[in-house]
Amino acid sequence: MTGKYRAITLLLVAAYFTHIMTFYYILKWIPKIVVDMGFEPSSAGAVLVWANVGGAIGALLLGLFASRFKLRPLLIGIFVLSFCMVAVFGLGPESLLNLSLVSAATGFFTNAGVVGLYALMAQAFPAEVRGSGTGLVIGIGRGGAALGPVIAGYLFVSGFDLFDVSIAMGLGALLAAAALLFLGRVMRIRQVNSQA
Repeated sequence: MTGKYRAITLLLVAAYFTHIMTFYYILKWIPKIVVDMGFEPSSAGAVLVWANVGGAIGALLLGLFASRFKLRPLLIGIFVLSFCMVAVFGLGPESLLNLSLVSAATGFFTNAGVVGLYALMAQAFPAEVRGSGTGLVIGIGRGGAALGPVIAGYLFVSGFDLFDVSIAMGLGALLAAAALLFLGRVMRIRQVNSQA
């Protein structure tokens, strides 16, 4: 990637890497967390299903909203709500129904954020570098998918409770929001320079 697109690439990598850490924390740790709360392993599977259902609905609705609102500000809001829902998940709702609903809402926002980033990559890179730019962002950013569950595991083993770990892992979504704020500034500067 040439220097011309370096800032855009780095900010998108940062956003994707950090948010995917948050996303995979929820996706990979739900079953163990539910069992540790005292529920049956079969219940853990059901809660994970609800997280995936919420994620699928989030992806579908993002497509509808993205056609009506500017994508980058929409994603910033989604990332903030992702953090909030991961924090609520960390409170450990006591009933299985509440846990399922919170997991569905968490999946809704975190997956909508992931899907929205794919669309934003297509917008951020011009056609001549879109394939290589998107591939680079996804290739590096997917490291967050592996790292997120590992960091969460390390925090649990170190004695942190569910709420503390959820706040720490939810910060990935807030860091992604911050990266998109900077991305907007970089893209505005590029637009001004191209018109000069």
